[in-house]
Amino acid sequence: MFDQLEIGAILIRLLLGLFIGFCIGLTSIGGGVLILPALTVLLKVDPLVAVGTTTLYAFLTKITALVHHIKLKTIDWSLSKRFLSGAIPATLLTSGWISLKGADHEFKAQLESFIIGVIFFGIILMIWNMISQKKGALTQSRVAQKLLQHPTLRSSLAIFVGAICGALVGATAIGGGVLVVPILIILFGLSTSQTVGSAIFLAFIMTAITSLTFGARGELDLPTALIMSLGSTIGVYFGSRLSVKLPDLLLRSIVLSLVILGAIMMCVKKGAH
Repeated sequence: MFDQLEIGAILIRLLLGLFIGFCIGLTSIGGGVLILPALTVLLKVDPLVAVGTTTLYAFLTKITALVHHIKLKTIDWSLSKRFLSGAIPATLLTSGWISLKGADHEFKAQLESFIIGVIFFGIILMIWNMISQKKGALTQSRVAQKLLQHPTLRSSLAIFVGAICGALVGATAIGGGVLVVPILIILFGLSTSQTVGSAIFLAFIMTAITSLTFGARGELDLPTALIMSLGSTIGVYFGSRLSVKLPDLLLRSIVLSLVILGAIMMCVKKGAH
């Protein structure tokens, strides 16, 4: 499997994984929105294969964290079940449809444009999340408190937003963290620890489905995903150790700048074709 890659190519993937893992360790954000530009721009991976590879990478890197959060009991199982009621069918349908359309070059170009759009949407969410955290969570908790008074509406909304997030992950590999985290805080009023634990569990399921769907049709780069996830494991360790020594706003600004740079590079690459 690895004999297809030269030592230099393996090292590049390992270093990329290390760097992305370091960024994730610093802020717990930026997985998919950092990996996709790295794969498509730096490694010149086909957009469809990039989606499959990113979801496999995300799945592999969440295993240890998920076990940790299950032990800590920081997953809201009731809300997660409702969320997945919408997310699982949406992820299956979208990833299956995207995978089947993969041979169409025009469709691939449209998919790349859509991915860039989703990355920029993710950037807006990240900025909004930073601002709202700086101001405090008063407006967010007000929305969540109103929804708590209407359990049927809250359950229906969980299924609906689950379907949207599932469709986005299935189509672009983005949304498991950058979209789910603010939704869990703003709409459902989960605590920070419950938000992180639940988001990891939900992303774990959605990325598992997407990577299996793309993998079944050979539309993922298994060696790249494995090497990058290995590098990421090391990077997360060092990033998380440094995160306690630096201001949160500075860390988030650094990762946000990298995501913006990645999105711009994808736009330039697309414009060059």
